[in-house]
Amino acid sequence: MAELRVDLDAIRHNTKVVAGLLAQRGIRLVAVTKGCAGDVTVAGAMLDGGADALADTRDAHLRRLREAFPGVELHRIYLPCFSKAFEPGDISYVSSVEAATRVAELGDSSGTRSVMVQVETGDLREGAPAEDLAPLLRAASADPRLELVGLSTNYACFHGDAAGIQASVETLAEAVRSARSSGFEVPRVSGGNSSLLGLLIDGVELPSEVTELRCGEALLLGREALQYRPLPDCRRDAVLLRAEVLESYTKGAPGTKSAPGRRLVLGLGHQDIGFGEVEFRSSELRELGRSSDYMVVGVAPGASTPRPGDSVEMLPSYVAVATAWMSPFAEVRID
Repeated sequence: MAELRVDLDAIRHNTKVVAGLLAQRGIRLVAVTKGCAGDVTVAGAMLDGGADALADTRDAHLRRLREAFPGVELHRIYLPCFSKAFEPGDISYVSSVEAATRVAELGDSSGTRSVMVQVETGDLREGAPAEDLAPLLRAASADPRLELVGLSTNYACFHGDAAGIQASVETLAEAVRSARSSGFEVPRVSGGNSSLLGLLIDGVELPSEVTELRCGEALLLGREALQYRPLPDCRRDAVLLRAEVLESYTKGAPGTKSAPGRRLVLGLGHQDIGFGEVEFRSSELRELGRSSDYMVVGVAPGASTPRPGDSVEMLPSYVAVATAWMSPFAEVRID
């Protein structure tokens, strides 16, 4: 069985580093827990490290976090659904008048629901285009059941590359300035996710309008989420993926001129980590491919070859971590 080994001290350390990097610029850290399936132990380490709030996309995760941390601000960073009731958290993210109304309908006489309006800035996924913001802002501000707490955006989750990341946050800042000039109160601005940390390590300052970032990958994996560069002083081994060697032989492709090579068959595949990429801790190993249950690995010529029963360690990508954490075939071990 594949195993995820999670080091809480390393996650606490990474959170402290990222929180400190942001605090120097007056920016709050909202820790995203969807990569660890809303695990309350990991969330606790993030809070210990300096995160100001928690965010997740799944109702079950949010309910679990609320029970564990009743005094911590929770963000539901998932668009409202219309087919059934959902857990709104303390702040719900919306991108349409219909979605804002849906959040308002969940309220009761005890108070209002807070919403953060999502702005499209180049990811081409969720978010209202800047030119369509005014009706949404008016609806959220006019509904007595709602409190408009700010604007937010997301970039490089569905679309977008390094060339557009600065333009994304600048587009958001301009939307904030425009909204304020039109009389809307926008006290908080969520500039994006771990992708923005790459700008900071390159010495590029974020617009002064940004008040908070939502980060998950940086805390779990110690890297920014666009070009996947390690963050200074962060640990990349906070989450390790281990798989058992099930077979080791020298094999070549029949009918080809390619030289035979040593190959391993590991006990993990798409059912364990989906299509998430991995980086072997040994530079002598490289993935050749995977099926639903297995991964085939090539061993460099002359290298020491793991034997059946040995374990191979990998640094997983964010997709691999999130998939393995939810897979019934991968064991999560938290230290």
